[in-house]
Amino acid sequence: MADAPTTAPRPGSRTGTRAGRILKQLDRAADGPWFLPSLAVFPLGDYVLPVLPNQMLLMGVSALHPRRWRTIALTFLTASVVSAFLVATVVQSAGTWLLEAAGQPVEPAELGGDVGGFVARHGALALGVLSLLPWTPRAAVLLCALAGLPPWSIALAVLAGRPLPVTLLAAAGARAPRLLRRSRRIDRLLTEVRPGPLTPSVRGGPQPRQADPT
Repeated sequence: MADAPTTAPRPGSRTGTRAGRILKQLDRAADGPWFLPSLAVFPLGDYVLPVLPNQMLLMGVSALHPRRWRTIALTFLTASVVSAFLVATVVQSAGTWLLEAAGQPVEPAELGGDVGGFVARHGALALGVLSLLPWTPRAAVLLCALAGLPPWSIALAVLAGRPLPVTLLAAAGARAPRLLRRSRRIDRLLTEVRPGPLTPSVRGGPQPRQADPT
């Protein structure tokens, strides 16, 4: 059974969720040159300082801008691979201070029990398999980096696995927004950005921006 529809927040209200505010800012920047770089910030930082579930952000942006879902997916994929390489390089060359400063666990036992054993046995192959899951393989990347796997090997493993889930999530957002809105959480998120259903006219291209009330 579909979740009950949510009530849109009043225009100009600051009571929305953090994810909704982030998505609204990205939506407003969609016609500008900094849209894709701004979008890339989230998968870039997800291995060290996750801000919000990137799979939700990916589906939400793709639902709002369905004609650009391939570019959005490519941006996410590229940023995720580059971030895995950079994080592995920093951890192996400068230690775990960046993770500690961000409040992230640095001990293998803290990063994940079953995941740690799987990565310890299979290395980059395990990372490639875990990269096929919808969520970012944060623990697996850090475990591989702490185990001393070359950063390029870690990046290639992420590149081998991430295209499939990223493409499926972006395509789902672009092609099936009504199905996504059966989820209360995603419906609330999209309603914060654009109250009401995503009509075919909206999905077919950018809609005019509504001026914020003064």
